[in-house]
Amino acid sequence: MNAEQIRRQQTDGFLTLRFEPTLETRYRQARSALIRQRARVVSIAGLLLFLVYALMDVMTLPRELAQVTAFIRLAFICPIIALVLWLSHCTTLADEIFEKVYTLAYLAGGMSVIAIIVAARMQAYPLPYEGMILMLMFGYFAMGLPFIAASVTSFILVCVYLLAELWAGSSIPDTLINVFFLMTANVIGMVGAWMTEHRHRAHFLDRQLLDLMHRAAQDESRRKTELITAASHDLRQPLNVIDITLENLRPAGQGDQHNNMVRQLKDMVSQLRRLLGTVFDSARLNEGMIRPELEPVQVSDAFRSVQALTEDTFHDRGLRLFLEPSTVPASIQADPALLQRVLQNLIINAADHSGGDTVRLGWEKRSGTVRMMVSDNGRGLPEGLEGRLFQPYVRGSGQNDYPGLGLGLTIVQEFTHLMRGRCGANSTPQGSVFWIELPLSVTANPAPAPC
Repeated sequence: MNAEQIRRQQTDGFLTLRFEPTLETRYRQARSALIRQRARVVSIAGLLLFLVYALMDVMTLPRELAQVTAFIRLAFICPIIALVLWLSHCTTLADEIFEKVYTLAYLAGGMSVIAIIVAARMQAYPLPYEGMILMLMFGYFAMGLPFIAASVTSFILVCVYLLAELWAGSSIPDTLINVFFLMTANVIGMVGAWMTEHRHRAHFLDRQLLDLMHRAAQDESRRKTELITAASHDLRQPLNVIDITLENLRPAGQGDQHNNMVRQLKDMVSQLRRLLGTVFDSARLNEGMIRPELEPVQVSDAFRSVQALTEDTFHDRGLRLFLEPSTVPASIQADPALLQRVLQNLIINAADHSGGDTVRLGWEKRSGTVRMMVSDNGRGLPEGLEGRLFQPYVRGSGQNDYPGLGLGLTIVQEFTHLMRGRCGANSTPQGSVFWIELPLSVTANPAPAPC
């Protein structure tokens, strides 16, 4: 079964309530399973109704007739309904077989109503035929039988009722009038059953098409994941080789022009590596590939690590990166790799777009959290962008036109949220401050309380 087959069936229609063979088989399997689930509720309701009817018979009918009708309900139809209820939970019985049993139970229920009417006729009690109409409507709408099964079974019940009335000696005119009203109810039920099954079949086609599209999307997502994983490794590998080669092209004694050229090439390689990292981070976020592994992380260690990682970039650009001293140690709950990526993005963002020459890293403890700050001495936040800085594809301008996609701060926000933190930015007279807050790590072995 494929999407083209389903769309063709939707276009051709199914007025006869039949699909192409493959689709028809799948539909009937799904329908049988749905009927089994429906039967559990319907059986409980039917059991309660017949018990109530038996009580009403005892309270309203003559004693001899009530004994017969109550016996039919309690000794015949209630055990059948209880059997259907039990079979609906029996996993060893196939759904298709259960559907047939379910239909036979409807037939048996109708026969019991006919038997009650005939018993009343035999005792010359004017019991109305409305019980048959209720039974027909119950089969068509409450039980939710398929159109063919409900129509054929209901027609059999009407015919049996006609023969039973004639056998009980009812007058032909009265019997024909009753049969007319029963056939009218049967036609209404048939129309309703046809419309219901047609709607169910249409929903079935929609669900099958959605399932196919969902599986196709999952396959596409899996292929994208494999591509991202492979590309992340294969594209970074040549950059590492180029970086090593450029290091070897800077021997002592070379001219300033040569060294400047090598420095520019190294800066371009670093920018390309960060650009690729941004693209891969964004793709991994969109595909749900990132699962943070939170653990206690010392803020000072994280700062020193990112300082070493960006030291060459700052040196080559003539910028300064300071780690502000703190006498208060702080340990946060974070993913070390994600935290390093967040801090690196904030630091490089300050270097690229602040217009200043100094970037500072600092932190402060707050109530249950640690706020880590990346501040600069540049021109401050761009006007009009304060509320959109962390949105995708929003870029500020700096002294140099550094390449980028406007995703760096978006990745900062996403990674921070994954680590159960929050982030933001403030403009100051001396520049701007970008900050992230992450929860303090819980001490594994707290100090004992004083005696």
